[in-house]
Amino acid sequence: MNLNALTDNEVKALINELKNCQKALPNDTPLIGRIKDDTPTVDFTNHIEYYLHRYRNPIDPQRFSLHIRFKATEDHLIRFDINNGTHKNPDMSIVQQNHMHVYHSNGDLAKDAIAISLPADIDINSIFTALESFLEYTNTKEYKS
Repeated sequence: MNLNALTDNEVKALINELKNCQKALPNDTPLIGRIKDDTPTVDFTNHIEYYLHRYRNPIDPQRFSLHIRFKATEDHLIRFDINNGTHKNPDMSIVQQNHMHVYHSNGDLAKDAIAISLPADIDINSIFTALESFLEYTNTKEYKS
């Protein structure tokens, strides 16, 4: 599998494939203020290492993002952007401020250049509830000691 040129079907399969966090998510996460961390995550079936990244704006707790990116290339497999403003796609279409970016291989564009709407069942009330939805959506399991 070429991580620099994945097909749409490969991307869908990777999102659905079981991924396991290799350490516990930081438990000293503040209820307010900045969050920025990476948790090593592995897909054992495809032998792919990722980072599960959480970011929350230090001033606005309702503004955050969650993503899974490939360790080898730093490209995002998938990213949720919450309250980060609207996104203009290369075709000039505008996507609402709560959206997601899914890896695509399309010529000279960045792999995360295109945004689409979030599924309706994603709970975005806080970074904590969104994380639960994100982990479920991406089939990512938290670390169990």
